[in-house]
Amino acid sequence: MNHTNFKPVFGMLAAAVLSACTLMPKYEQPAVAVADTFKYDTAEPGIQAASLGWQDYFADPRLHSLIEIALERNTDLRQAVLNAEIYRKQYMIARNDLLPSITGTGSGSRSRTAADLSGTGNARVGEAYSVGLGVAAYELDLFGRVRSNSEAALQGYFSSAANRDAAHLTLVASVAKAYFNERYAEEAMALAQRVLKTREATYDLSKLRHKAGVISAIDLRQQEALIESAKADYENAVQSREQARNALATLINRPLPEDLPQGLPLGRQFKISRLPAGLSSEVLLNRPDVRAAEFALKQANANIGAARAAFFPSINLIGSLGTASTDFGNLFEGPNRTWSFGPSVSVPIFNWGTNKANLDVAKLRKEAQIAAYEGAVQSAFQDVSNALTAREQLDKRYNALTKQSRAYSDALRLVNLRYKHGVSSALDLLDAERSSYGADTQVLAAQLTRLENLADLYKALGGGLKRFSNDVQ
Repeated sequence: MNHTNFKPVFGMLAAAVLSACTLMPKYEQPAVAVADTFKYDTAEPGIQAASLGWQDYFADPRLHSLIEIALERNTDLRQAVLNAEIYRKQYMIARNDLLPSITGTGSGSRSRTAADLSGTGNARVGEAYSVGLGVAAYELDLFGRVRSNSEAALQGYFSSAANRDAAHLTLVASVAKAYFNERYAEEAMALAQRVLKTREATYDLSKLRHKAGVISAIDLRQQEALIESAKADYENAVQSREQARNALATLINRPLPEDLPQGLPLGRQFKISRLPAGLSSEVLLNRPDVRAAEFALKQANANIGAARAAFFPSINLIGSLGTASTDFGNLFEGPNRTWSFGPSVSVPIFNWGTNKANLDVAKLRKEAQIAAYEGAVQSAFQDVSNALTAREQLDKRYNALTKQSRAYSDALRLVNLRYKHGVSSALDLLDAERSSYGADTQVLAAQLTRLENLADLYKALGGGLKRFSNDVQ
C-alpha cells in the first residue's frame, strides 16, 4: 500500500493534537479579610453541618415528609436543576470544539448518456462510487481561544451547579421555618383555648360573687373583656396557621397531603441543638453561594484568555480522505485513494479597536466578579456570625422567659386561691391572669424564634445538601 497519499492527512491530524498555548491569566483566589474563628461559637467540636444529613438534624417525621415532597416538586429548585443541566450541555458543546468534527460520507450513482451526447456516437451507462472521511472547518487552537471558551463554559456549569445547591439549602430551611410557624400557631391556639376555659370558669364564679354583691359590675365587665381577648387571640392563631399551611403548599407545589405523619411539639424539633461553626475556611468550602461566586470569577478569568486570543490569527483546517471508482469492485483498491487538504488563515487587521474593547470588557467583568466574590464571603461570615450571636442570646432569653412564666403561673395559682376565699380582689386576679398569659405567649414566641435560628444556622453553615449523613442528594 502506498502511504505517500496519506501524508497531508497525517499532517492535518498531527496539527490537530498539538498542545496549544493559552492566554488565560493565572487564577489567584482573592484574599478576603475575615476572622479565623467565629465569636459565640460555644458548641463543642464535632460533626459539621455540611456533613450532617437533614434527617439527622431535624427530628419531626412530619417535617421530613414535607421536605421530601418539596425537594421533588418545588418549582424554584426544579428551575435551578434545569439551569445547571443547560450549562452542562453548553460545556459539552464547547468541549467538543477542541476536537475535529469527523464525518463519514458515501455515495453511489449510475447514469445513462444519450448517443448524441456521448462523443462516441454510442449510448453508454456510467457508474461512480465513493466513500471517505472528512474534517470540516476545524480551528487549530494555537492561541487557546477554543480552550479558553471551553474553560469558561466549564466554570459556568460549576457556578450554576453551586447555585442549584444554594437553592436546595434555601428550600430545606424555608420548609422547616414554615412548618415551625404552623406548629407554633397550633400551640398558640391550644394556649388561647386553655386560657379561655380558665377565664370562663373564673367568670362563672365572678357572676355568683357579683349577685352576692361581693364584686362590682366593673370587675365583671373586665373579665368579659379578657374572655373576648382570648377568643380574638385564638382566631388570630388560626389565621397564622392557615397562612403557614399556604406557605408550605407553595413550597411543596401541591396541597398538603392528608396522610402526613403525626408531628412533634415545638420543643422536640431538633436532634442536635448545638452545631459548631468551626474555622472560617470550612465555611468557604461548605457554602454553595461562595463556591458559585468563585466559579463565576474563574469563568470571567477564562473569558480574558478568549478575548486575548482574538488578537491573533485563527487557522482552520478542512480536509478529507477516501476512495472513489467507477467500478464498485475496485472501490477499495490502492490506486483509487483520494484526499484533499485546505487550511485557511484569518488575520485580524482592521478590528483592533473592537478586540481591544472586548478585552477591556472582559477585564472589567473579572474585577466585578472579584468584588462579587468578596461580597459573597463577607455575607457568608455575617450570616454565620449573626446566627451564632442570635443563638447565644436567644437561649439566654428563652431560659429567662421560661423562669418568668413559671413564676407568673405560680403567682396566678396563689391569687386564684386567694380570690376564691375572698382574700384577693378581682383586680388582683385580672392582673395575675394577664401577666401569666403574656408570659406564656412570650415563651412560645421565643421558642419559635429559637427554632428558626437553628434552621438558619444549619443553612448558613452549609447544611441541608445531604439527606442522610452517608447519603448525598
